[in-house]
Amino acid sequence: MYAAYHLRADEINDDIIQILKNTYRHDEIVILPKNAYTEIEKIRHNTAFTEKLQQGIRDIEEGRGIVKTMVELEAMENE
Repeated sequence: MYAAYHLRADEINDDIIQILKNTYRHDEIVILPKNAYTEIEKIRHNTAFTEKLQQGIRDIEEGRGIVKTMVELEAMENE
């Protein structure tokens, strides 16, 4: 888990720097522009989504899928 602070470059001041120093003490801090952050989040999301799909495929291949006929699906739609 991580914290993300969203602010404009002109909002960075000595108070913000001090808060970061006090909060993270000896940790390494990375500051990056919004477009880079957005790209990283997109990749992270796509990776999680891909893993979920792959797990679903494994479940079906191992017989753990839910099987419904078209008639059953249509009946569920009309409920």
